[in-house]
Amino acid sequence: MTQTRMKFAIDDGSTNVKISWIENGVLKTVVSPNSFRKDWKSAALLRGQKVFNYTIGTTKYTYDATSDKALSTTHIDYQYDDLNLLAVHHALLQSGLEPCEVDIVVTLPITQFYNPDDCQRNEDRIEAKRRNLMRDITLNKGELFKIVGVEVMPESLPAALSHLLGSETSEFTKSLVIDCGGTTLDMGIIVGEFDDVSAIYGNNEIGVAMVTDATRKALAAADSDSSYLVANELIKRRDDMAFVKSVINDESRIGDILQRIETKITELGDQVAYEAKKFAKNPNRVYLVGGGAPLIEAAVRAAYATLGDRVVTIEKPQSALSREICLFHSESGAQAVEEPVLLEVEENE
Repeated sequence: MTQTRMKFAIDDGSTNVKISWIENGVLKTVVSPNSFRKDWKSAALLRGQKVFNYTIGTTKYTYDATSDKALSTTHIDYQYDDLNLLAVHHALLQSGLEPCEVDIVVTLPITQFYNPDDCQRNEDRIEAKRRNLMRDITLNKGELFKIVGVEVMPESLPAALSHLLGSETSEFTKSLVIDCGGTTLDMGIIVGEFDDVSAIYGNNEIGVAMVTDATRKALAAADSDSSYLVANELIKRRDDMAFVKSVINDESRIGDILQRIETKITELGDQVAYEAKKFAKNPNRVYLVGGGAPLIEAAVRAAYATLGDRVVTIEKPQSALSREICLFHSESGAQAVEEPVLLEVEENE
């Protein structure tokens, strides 16, 4: 009797990798931040701390949450390079499961998955993504999952699947899905309950990285050079003054840094709202997904004010896509859904 391989749904974004799987009828999700640098890290001093030293070809990499030498993943080439391969394998290890042979379903930004001119699949880029994740990689003093099969899906649109299925939509209802991620802004118009994708739009220059980059520069000016991961944590936890003080050395600059963050968040929201209205002037519904959804929600609601509560930020928007893809590909479904586990900066893995 052939044993069915485990299947993981992986939204491998540039800032965080969101991984979902069904274990004993329970849908589980982990959000694994991307923060890798070249060369290896020495063994941890504290017992219980894990060190993740990887090798791809002849190049050595390590996971380092706080290093200001962390390699940038905020570019579209990330989808096809070593850092993407690292991020996916590192996220698989965060599942806590014993390494084994697995099938994975990963994602590509809309503008990479589809040809913008005809909305057809870009088979060359899809195959490039698949081949990249089938490459060899090793973990020093450890075992990795063996990726046997790779399927690629578009980002953004499947995240709204559960909201659309069984909803009060007609075959003429147009739903705009806006996915604001770390590197890209992806949008698509879904007709009916997912009867058709009528239009797509993507911008590789608009994303949370706009805020992250400005935050890193502001931190550097306050003698507080940081990794992308720490900068993103500061954006997310900017109202937590204890955390703010823990990452900013020059406390006289705290007010300036927080104001800079708010200014860039406003700029991001304004740009997203402008692009959305240009792409879809009068949709019937709007769904917000992606890690940047909370940052742009106010601006999008103002842009589509007449829609009222038909502008919806999907619950746990950062991990919504991986959860929906997991359920879509599951044969048995899930009897329960656990809260996503966020691997924060201060946790010792």
